[in-house]
Amino acid sequence: MRPAKLREVRLHSLAVRFAFGAAVSLLAGLVTVLFGPRAGGVWLAFPAILPAGLTLIERREGRREADRGVRGSVLGAIGMVAFAVTVYVMVPLAGGLAALLAAPLVWLVVTLGLYLGLRALLRRRARPRR
Repeated sequence: MRPAKLREVRLHSLAVRFAFGAAVSLLAGLVTVLFGPRAGGVWLAFPAILPAGLTLIERREGRREADRGVRGSVLGAIGMVAFAVTVYVMVPLAGGLAALLAAPLVWLVVTLGLYLGLRALLRRRARPRR
């Protein structure tokens, strides 16, 4: 986990992943409103796609890249929980627009905070003891 690797990540790639997750979540919400929570919950199974995607990454780019994908997916998923909680709490308090403006920022802060915190922890553990 090196910050220098962040330079290699394309903004377009991040945007596509976030947009895909947001679109599936929006679809799940619409299905829930129209047909009930059971039907909407089925659409939230999109994380099941992750293993297939990681398998393709492993075949194309190797196990190391697939491992990085897993770590990133876990951090992103925790960030999405923070996103959902932000929307859930803020909609009744400040309205939908404010919630949807705040939620991506919360996602970014949580995900980046976890990444940098874990990185610092791993560095600290890897440092030789005196």
